[in-house]
Amino acid sequence: MQTISRYMLVQLILFAISVAVSLAVAVWLAQSLRFVDMIVNDGLPASTFFYFVILLMPYFLVIVIPVATFCSVLFIYNKMNTDSELVVLKAAGFSQFQLAKPGILLGACSMLTVVAINLYFLPVSYREFRELQHYFRDNLSPVLLKAGKFNTINNEYTIYFKEKTPAGELKGLLVHDSSTPGVQVTYIADTGALIKEESDFRAVLWNASRQEVDPKTGRLSIAYSDKYVLKFGDIGQEEGDRWLKPRERFLNELLLPDETDQRDVRNYDKLVAAGHYRLASPLFTLAMAFIALACLLSGEFSRRGHLGRIMFAIVIMGVMMLTMFLFKDIAEKNKNLISLLYLWPLFVIIISIYFIGKKKKRKAEAIIHLDKATTGKS
Repeated sequence: MQTISRYMLVQLILFAISVAVSLAVAVWLAQSLRFVDMIVNDGLPASTFFYFVILLMPYFLVIVIPVATFCSVLFIYNKMNTDSELVVLKAAGFSQFQLAKPGILLGACSMLTVVAINLYFLPVSYREFRELQHYFRDNLSPVLLKAGKFNTINNEYTIYFKEKTPAGELKGLLVHDSSTPGVQVTYIADTGALIKEESDFRAVLWNASRQEVDPKTGRLSIAYSDKYVLKFGDIGQEEGDRWLKPRERFLNELLLPDETDQRDVRNYDKLVAAGHYRLASPLFTLAMAFIALACLLSGEFSRRGHLGRIMFAIVIMGVMMLTMFLFKDIAEKNKNLISLLYLWPLFVIIISIYFIGKKKKRKAEAIIHLDKATTGKS
């Protein structure tokens, strides 16, 4: 029995890994398209691009692992049904739960994998991803400025230039400064460069003019100079000032938000609900395996196949996924309903266990009736 269970478990694991990898790559390619522009237009190296998308992989895996678990159990058990392997095992004395054991073990392994990702790998990778994204978006760098477009910095400065040389020099440069309320200043230069000195960013303009319109009189004043130096200051947020999103936080940071941070206080219910969802989603993964097992192991054997059961299992899986996301949104709005995140997958697991064991009971009753009928005839 152990050999047969091991054989079934190996097939389930191999198929689940292949499905998970395929789905993860598909999602990875779809999501990575938004970073291609950073390479084509912004000149970022390909290594940075791949590092970005690798950091998102744990988030993708949390989504695809439950689906891969469901698909693996559904496919392998249906294949064994079609090849009459399950019929032979039942005739050899295997009970319903002995047949379901490999699928349950796969669900348990997938659940533990999701637990590890939720508690450690997801917050670590997504926090690193957000820090890099924050750096490239909010910190001024010649790499990020696009030629022929108006680049807005901190909603205070707008930079436009015709072309950028390999050395980083900007030609045909225009800088609009609206950092002072009520004052609009425009600088136009033949060439220029952006320089970072410690925490300050500066723009150096050569052969430039400074144009300013008096808001009271409407008169335009123009001043020419061989060189202008504009100080943008530290236009990026300090790392400590950046508010961490729920995906970036560890479990203790979600369940116990910082009460001294007003941003945490405003999003208290959302953070707590996200923390409980991290704990409940592994149960959701286990429930996926039980749904497939209940649909394929319950009922009688049919040589025509089990297309109806397969379609029913897929519908239940879809409903299960939609309700989990729905309950998450409900929990964010009403923390008293957080228990639904745990009760729903547990309810599905219990119902599935009932249907898995139901056939065994009917079979036992049939044997009893057959024994009575045989005894009566004799």
